[in-house]
Amino acid sequence: MKVKHFLFSQVVLAQDLPEYNLKRGDLATIVEHYPMPEEEEDGYSLEGFDVPQVTIEVTASQIIPIAQWHREEMILGKLRQLSEAKLLQLEDFLDFLWQKDKVEQKNI
Repeated sequence: MKVKHFLFSQVVLAQDLPEYNLKRGDLATIVEHYPMPEEEEDGYSLEGFDVPQVTIEVTASQIIPIAQWHREEMILGKLRQLSEAKLLQLEDFLDFLWQKDKVEQKNI
């Protein structure tokens, strides 16, 4: 199922866009949505970025909602405080969850 972002909602870049000198975490507003067929990613036009009158186009996978960004940053903050041993345990557990999720999605 596709993730749909609403017009005029604020989102955060999920990755650097060096061609625009923008970084992961930069905030923007969705000003246009370009629906695509199910097998392709939807597109979005973004404005903001503290640069007036600049609009860029991105795919859905290049942006995330602000709430998700904040949650990921909180998780990363906790992750950075773990010992090496706990990081290894966490990595094993994440691999387990990832594999389980893949199997469950296949069965849907």
